[in-house]
Amino acid sequence: MTIVLDAAIGFAWAMEEIALTRLFEIAAREHPITPQALEAYRAEALERGERATVRNGVAILRVEGPLFKRASLMTEHCGASSYDVLRRDLAAAVDNPGVRAIMLAIDSPGGEAAGCAEFAAAVADVRGRKPIVAYVADVGASAAYWIASACDRIICGPSAALGSIGVRMSMADTRDRDARSGVRRFDFVSSQSPYKVNDPATEDGSARIKARVDALAQVFVDAVADNRGVSAAQVLDGFGRGDVLIGAAAVAAGMADGLGTFESVLADLSASKPLAPRSVSLPPPRASLSAVAPKAAPRPVVPAPRQLSAAEVERIETDYAVLVMLKARRMALGQEC
Repeated sequence: MTIVLDAAIGFAWAMEEIALTRLFEIAAREHPITPQALEAYRAEALERGERATVRNGVAILRVEGPLFKRASLMTEHCGASSYDVLRRDLAAAVDNPGVRAIMLAIDSPGGEAAGCAEFAAAVADVRGRKPIVAYVADVGASAAYWIASACDRIICGPSAALGSIGVRMSMADTRDRDARSGVRRFDFVSSQSPYKVNDPATEDGSARIKARVDALAQVFVDAVADNRGVSAAQVLDGFGRGDVLIGAAAVAAGMADGLGTFESVLADLSASKPLAPRSVSLPPPRASLSAVAPKAAPRPVVPAPRQLSAAEVERIETDYAVLVMLKARRMALGQEC
């Protein structure tokens, strides 16, 4: 498309010549895209939400990157997510009468344990009020899987990695380095609280820290078992034992309910259709999405696409040109298959 080439040439590029040439070649390809299709693809910001969007009556909350309890520079600029922002977006989606269903688009290796249980409980509380489904395209591990398990259903991509159930705590021992540098440290602990500070280098201190980690992991296991409707023993023995399972293997183990794509899950939720039933090898399924969706509310009528103005068409095509160029750059750098 001419507008794509014009947009590309109009920028100053600091890129290798081969990669830039490939970008122009891809951008020059013809694509049968209509303004209406582009407009339908664009999601709108969720009213009163912070990061969530809405498409066809489905609120999309993206649980991406490392997860933190509170928003920070990592969540603002480094692709991380925070439980507090996600929870506010979840509340906005639940309260919005125009939102029929909620999707958690998960691509995260996990994150802080602090705050995860609270947000996962908030997700579980939505069940029965509005259909809520987790879609894992690539990674839904550790804290991210804890959150996913709280949804009505988990659908994953064929190469998605799910699981990593467990808790880890790392401590750096800098005493030898400090000693070489002449640094000395003195810790004074109140007599009434002998176990307030535990030395991981000692047998007793290590055991106490390990017991703390085990206790938190048990909360994790029990929550997943309750969310998925299975026993804690099945979670411990069949859900990877701390490892991740890929795609179909995760479905077979009962960690997920089926394979799919982002668009297929979105389409089913938009149409208020129940997702595919669980595999017969899995534990008895919970109620289908149609059962938990409000039955009294009539399905909203989707209005016909309005005629776009010339300015709107130009804006949409320009945005699409930028998307094409960014994707081409990732492909040139080997970041995308």
